[in-house]
Amino acid sequence: DRIVDATVTAIESGGEPGLRVNDIARESNVSVATLYHYFGDREGLVVAARVKQYLGSTGVYLKDFARAVSELKSAQEFAEIVKVFFDRSIAAGNRKQRFLRAEILGSSRTRPLLAASLREIQEDHLRGLTDVFGMAKDRGFIASNVDPRDVAEFALAINLGSVIPVVVAGDASHGESLSRILPLLVDQVLVQQKVKSSAS
Repeated sequence: DRIVDATVTAIESGGEPGLRVNDIARESNVSVATLYHYFGDREGLVVAARVKQYLGSTGVYLKDFARAVSELKSAQEFAEIVKVFFDRSIAAGNRKQRFLRAEILGSSRTRPLLAASLREIQEDHLRGLTDVFGMAKDRGFIASNVDPRDVAEFALAINLGSVIPVVVAGDASHGESLSRILPLLVDQVLVQQKVKSSAS
């Protein structure tokens, strides 16, 4: 953990090109041989650091979301919780995290080890979200024609793609298109029938 933390710090301050194994060994108080023993080579070290960065930037608050859904009483409450889930993913304060996710995903195109690690993380998120949305459907909160896995994949696509409005808006704004359209999608597609029935 100490070695990985030192590598993350080095990448964040000087980027990957400036990363030196000898510097990391010195900063983490280990020998270069020990570093290679755990990570194999410089690439293994960079991948471990990138995976840690990615895990810290995903914006998927799965445990909080699962706990909240398990305590709900109605489809209307579920709709509001899902909106909060999306709001946390696209919040303006997450701008730096969104760019970091995009940077790491882009880097994985030419790094099989990193790509495999990110795939595992996303599959874990997908399984977890599918379980939560499946629980919501079992309790009658999700429209009958909606597949929980489809919703989970959509949620992850929004999470990872939320950098696009930021790129389009530039420095002037974090982009508001997602915050306008997502509540409508939740009400009209995900839980439309249940929201209507609970309001009547």
